[in-house]
Amino acid sequence: MLEISATSLRGNLFAVLKKVESGEQVIIIHNKKKVACLKPVQKTDWREKIPQKPKLLVPPDEFVQPVSDIWEDYV
Repeated sequence: MLEISATSLRGNLFAVLKKVESGEQVIIIHNKKKVACLKPVQKTDWREKIPQKPKLLVPPDEFVQPVSDIWEDYV
């Protein structure tokens, strides 16, 4: 964990943001007190939030078969 003063952060903002982006946490110090913490955003996959996983009612082989025989009556 990196500690940096607010003054140093102002002068090196983009370099510090690159460190945060790579996974490091940064504590910001102002007047010799810890005032904030920068940490990377947790990226979540929306699929993990689904409470129930969808199920196919037919085997995958049948699911992707062409349906050309249905159209023979209409042609």
